[in-house]
Amino acid sequence: MKKGYSQFIYLFVLLFGISIAHCKKAKEQIEKNYVISVMTSGHWVVQQFTEATIDETTEFTPYEFQFTADGKVYGIEGVNQTPGTWVGDASALTIQTDFPAANDTLTKLNDTWKIIDSSPTMVKAKPTNSSRDAYLMLVKK
Repeated sequence: MKKGYSQFIYLFVLLFGISIAHCKKAKEQIEKNYVISVMTSGHWVVQQFTEATIDETTEFTPYEFQFTADGKVYGIEGVNQTPGTWVGDASALTIQTDFPAANDTLTKLNDTWKIIDSSPTMVKAKPTNSSRDAYLMLVKK
């Protein structure tokens, strides 16, 4: 009887552990899907950008940004589009962007950004690199 009871407890603990791991993965997938959904619906504009306390927001005035579900981002200036990439990490609250062949303005966005505040229509972020003093606020157009 003890052997059967021990096996039952072992099986219960094993199944419980698997279900918790599955729940965590399911939660992470839901978070990832939400981030992708929010970022890819509509265009975004830079509402504020500062670097070393210098306001550089006006440099971004001509641009809108379109994020796609396949990890691409486009800096759109009129009919011109500058391609880049992005990766959102809901659990770490970060967004990494990279515009490898961009002008000086767009390369200022090349970093991993820690989201410090957000809503479905706004994102405030700072670089995860503590040696860089910058601030970015995106709003949905």
